[in-house]
Amino acid sequence: MTKPVGYFTECTESHHLMQVFGDLLEQLTSNEKLGLIAALTLWLSMDDPEDAHWTIPAIAHTNMFPSSKGLSRAAVIIEEMSPDDALPLIAALLEQLRDGVFAQ
Repeated sequence: MTKPVGYFTECTESHHLMQVFGDLLEQLTSNEKLGLIAALTLWLSMDDPEDAHWTIPAIAHTNMFPSSKGLSRAAVIIEEMSPDDALPLIAALLEQLRDGVFAQ
């Protein structure tokens, strides 16, 4: 059974995501969840995640990702997320995708 995002991380940003997209972020499509995972992964791999040029929204709005209101809104919500909370959010998103929890 898929666990809510709050099971993985209790940061302010994850609570905001749940308020906007549901406890399982079920209002995001699979592509939006994959885009969020990719943006977070790229952000975490940066030498300096605090570099203002490479914010999570800036990464999510590159040509690598399809344009999406859900992805854009989610990226803005988690913009101030700490790297320590990003990995648990990625784990939550992966579990949701594995279990087929996403909007069509």
